[in-house]
Amino acid sequence: VSRGPIRQALFKLQQEGLVAHETHRGATVASVSPTDIEEIYSLRTALERLAVEQACRRSTPEDLAPLDAILLLFQSTPRGNITRKKVAEFDIDFHDAIFRAAHHARLYRTWEGLRSQVMVFLLLRDALPDDYLDSWYRDHAKLVEALRSRDVDRATATIEEHIGSAYKRLLVMLAKNASLPPE
Repeated sequence: VSRGPIRQALFKLQQEGLVAHETHRGATVASVSPTDIEEIYSLRTALERLAVEQACRRSTPEDLAPLDAILLLFQSTPRGNITRKKVAEFDIDFHDAIFRAAHHARLYRTWEGLRSQVMVFLLLRDALPDDYLDSWYRDHAKLVEALRSRDVDRATATIEEHIGSAYKRLLVMLAKNASLPPE
């Protein structure tokens, strides 16, 4: 592989906040601070709030079908095969489908720029609740029900609660890991 594609890949990772580049030092994996988490989750909340508002107004039953399919796939996957990584993938696919259902191209492109950072947070140790095998389905089914009802207030309250819980878990995880000795 030549240097050009590697530079392009590193630049894209840097744009997505996954890599930090320092002049004369090179690229390193970006660290996660409480400020990073706050910025990403406040932006995610704003974007997802707009996405569910638009999905309540613009989505068709066909737009919501992928959400049902993801919930069904989650339920039909044997529990022994559901890892935290698999749940994170289900989660990203689910939220991606909400953004598509909003029928707002610029909003979707903005989400694409944030999606990989959200995925990293979902993959962090302890970023999912302990009962994720039960709570993931319950929380996402509640969100689908709110979208189907076309009740914008209910849908936005549901997404804000959902993302707020994830944000709080990340802060607790970060605080817990900060008190651990370095490995």
